[in-house]
Amino acid sequence: MSGLVSSHRSGPSPLPLHLAQAAALVQQAITCAPADPTAPDPALIAAAGAEQLAAMLKGIEIWRAHPYQREDGAAPVLWSDGSTRLLDFGEHGAPVVLVLPSLINRADILDLMPECSFLKQLADQGVRPLLLDWGIPGTAEQPFGLSDYADLRLRPALAIARVLNGGPIPVLGYCMGGAFAVAAATRLSHDICALVTMGTPWNCQNNIWVAQTAASVLSQNTALLRQGLRGITQTLGSVPHELLQAAFVSLDPGLALRKFSAFSTLDPESLEAKRFVAVEDWLNAPVNLPGPVAEALLIDWQLSNTLASAEWEVLGGPVDPTRITCPTLSICATDDRIAPSANAEALPKQISGAEVVRPQTGHVGMIIGRNSHRDVIRPIARFLHAHAT
Repeated sequence: MSGLVSSHRSGPSPLPLHLAQAAALVQQAITCAPADPTAPDPALIAAAGAEQLAAMLKGIEIWRAHPYQREDGAAPVLWSDGSTRLLDFGEHGAPVVLVLPSLINRADILDLMPECSFLKQLADQGVRPLLLDWGIPGTAEQPFGLSDYADLRLRPALAIARVLNGGPIPVLGYCMGGAFAVAAATRLSHDICALVTMGTPWNCQNNIWVAQTAASVLSQNTALLRQGLRGITQTLGSVPHELLQAAFVSLDPGLALRKFSAFSTLDPESLEAKRFVAVEDWLNAPVNLPGPVAEALLIDWQLSNTLASAEWEVLGGPVDPTRITCPTLSICATDDRIAPSANAEALPKQISGAEVVRPQTGHVGMIIGRNSHRDVIRPIARFLHAHAT
């Protein structure tokens, strides 16, 4: 790596794992070549692999030294508590929708850059998005579990949104924020007039992540994993983001090799390059999770599948989507590796009359992809206008 590395970047995280997996993929191709009579000469494969690895390293260098930096938006803060803020992205008088992001990554992805803002594009469609930005957990949030976030952060934000709307509101949840949205529609149904979920994992029983990693072994001994997470939390105060990043990397071991190689060929001043940098900055911005939250996500949801079995309890009771009576729209992307179709579509199948939209994109692409305005934002806006109070 060169010395021209921007001081505000490191990674991609976890860098040693990305590099090891990329090298392993190249080595695997070389090793398997003699067994395939149609394969090129192993020496040619080795040369091509070395070239691609060099392109990946070049792409990482360019990203780390790129001058682009995201500027914080100027959305008004309607309410705050601890690290959590309720941000207003719309116009007064427009129908309100409460937007719930994931706890795993920062909420920035929903307002990534002026040329690529899911929330501002949604506001342009005549609705008033209120973003519940959970923030980076601080001292106050270190002991939090999912119930604490639901009771102490979601409830007040929902109450404020309802007052501003003059009645029940739609709630929209992205990724694990969708589970909170389902909880609100189930447990606080008098406050919710419509539900939208986007890339929300629900039935994790057949997840590739569980089947193809050490999780398949750990699922047989969740007590051991729970003990380990509690030990990490006791030592470090929280569960470091590198642990979850390593799990995500395992979903597609060749992703870093492909995307950074491709990035190395872009004009650094192009919008495409700047968007790549913005997304990578977001992916690598650390969010260390409170221990109880990490336990719920990794053990209860992923391994014990408590969402699909209606055993997850927040807001005073079990979250059972079969009890939802409000209009529901689920965005289930066809290429989503975080919440694959069989996983995400298990949710709308449990909700009577739920609509499903299947954009041909991935988990992040549904938010910032080139076709997200046509394939995701417009259908959501139409749905919200049809069911707003």
